[in-house]
Amino acid sequence: MTAVLHVAAVPFDDAAEVQAAKAGDRAAFRALFERHQRAVFGYCMVAARRDRDRALDLVQETFSRAFRALHMLAEPERFRQWLFTIAANICRTGAAQEERHDRVLQALQFEQIADDERPTLLEAAERKERIATVRRILAHVADERLREIVQLKYGDPEHTTRQIAEKLSVPHGTVTVKLMRFRAAIRRELCRALASEGAAS
Repeated sequence: MTAVLHVAAVPFDDAAEVQAAKAGDRAAFRALFERHQRAVFGYCMVAARRDRDRALDLVQETFSRAFRALHMLAEPERFRQWLFTIAANICRTGAAQEERHDRVLQALQFEQIADDERPTLLEAAERKERIATVRRILAHVADERLREIVQLKYGDPEHTTRQIAEKLSVPHGTVTVKLMRFRAAIRRELCRALASEGAAS
């Protein structure tokens, strides 16, 4: 979960440095960075769940974006609040992308299971993890029939596609087609996520 944005009322007067930085003064950029980087890092550490490397990346992106857009800041005295708004947006966007990417990557493991195979015996921990993953994926699926099929296919106990067809009183072909479309949708989502990541880097 992204950290809650809270900017303490600190008596900083950034207006002079902001104006100087807008005019290209490198020392002013350094002064703004040194004045606020510790607070921004603390915020990013919470947002990154104490992952220091990730937090440092978020800090770098925050200041980079802020300094590129500094000419757009109409109220130089509000630099600190504006900076933390940028940090919050970056952290929130990053968290959403990571959650989506993790969900897609976890889902790909299910492609390795042949539709007509008998369910494989799994260790209890592995089974529990797979069931949790299925639930996370299905939280984003609107098709109620597909939800039923996937839950039976990858839940506990696991069912073959023929068992699912019998239990739901639907044609076997319907079960296999829906599972194929489900996995195809996962692959498309992964491709989009990787393409977006590549474009942003």
